[in-house]
Amino acid sequence: MSDSAPKSASRQRSTGGVAALRARITELESDLSDMQLLYETTMEHGTALENELMRQNQLMEQLRDKMRRYLSPQLYQALLGGSAAPDTRSHMRVKLTVYFSDMVGFSDLTDAIEPELLSEVLNSYLTRMSEIALAHGGTIDKFIGDAIMVFFGAPEFSDDADHARRCIRMALEMREALFQLREEWRPKGITRDLRVRAGINTGYCTVGNFGSEHRMDYTIIGGQVNLASRLQSAAPPDSIYLSSSTYSLVEEMIEARHLGPRQVKGIAAPVDVWELVGLRGDVDAAKPYLDVQPDSLRLGDLQLRLAELTVAERSALQRALARALYQLGAMD
Repeated sequence: MSDSAPKSASRQRSTGGVAALRARITELESDLSDMQLLYETTMEHGTALENELMRQNQLMEQLRDKMRRYLSPQLYQALLGGSAAPDTRSHMRVKLTVYFSDMVGFSDLTDAIEPELLSEVLNSYLTRMSEIALAHGGTIDKFIGDAIMVFFGAPEFSDDADHARRCIRMALEMREALFQLREEWRPKGITRDLRVRAGINTGYCTVGNFGSEHRMDYTIIGGQVNLASRLQSAAPPDSIYLSSSTYSLVEEMIEARHLGPRQVKGIAAPVDVWELVGLRGDVDAAKPYLDVQPDSLRLGDLQLRLAELTVAERSALQRALARALYQLGAMD
């Protein structure tokens, strides 16, 4: 009896230890199961959050893409970077070069062709002109039907001469692009030549957000803006008028005719006006084909093998023919 009692107690302790160990294992398995469930739940939430984040990023990118279409690149970057004022109380006085253009004869065309073709013509024109304006760093202020307003010097400012030079190059490239567009429109039934007149002026303008607290436009106002618009209205079709303030900044790089003081609508004092002919280098390059004088033009030998022309020769010939058309059109 005395020997069996310790053995029984030993077996009881052993059995109790195994039971406790099993209970602990069960408890750990339960904790592991809970942890596994928590992990899976966390992963599901993490995947859901990641998917939602990706969706929001896609929506943000779509919104940014839409903003790019409505805003100039300079203003777009200013808004994203936080440098653009978010209200209508912040304005600046800045010296800008302002460009206005308007298509002559477009209103008459609206009654002559179908709306679908009219939309195609207008959109192709505005798209091409916008590409040129952006390539030269211009801020597209607005489209008013077929009219275009572009300015140089805000929201990014370099210097007055640089603004004027870029605006001049833009205006001339736009005019040549219109000649090319006319040829593209002709097979579509647009037999009437659409012609553009433009005006450029340099002066101090007020630039900033204008409108209400609910809807704002980043634009410019002031007498110098009005002068650019009036120069455009006074210019003949296919011509570009410059104010003396713009001409003085670019006279070393352009060919222009001095038209003298002109009385323009809405401006009390006469305005000294110059008519832009072209860039000096371009004019010289075109002389093998065209010699322009104030009251005459002389076309050179045009018996050319088109397939043998170099890129430079083809470009010079295009400019020469464009200027010949301009000279003839200015006589209408």
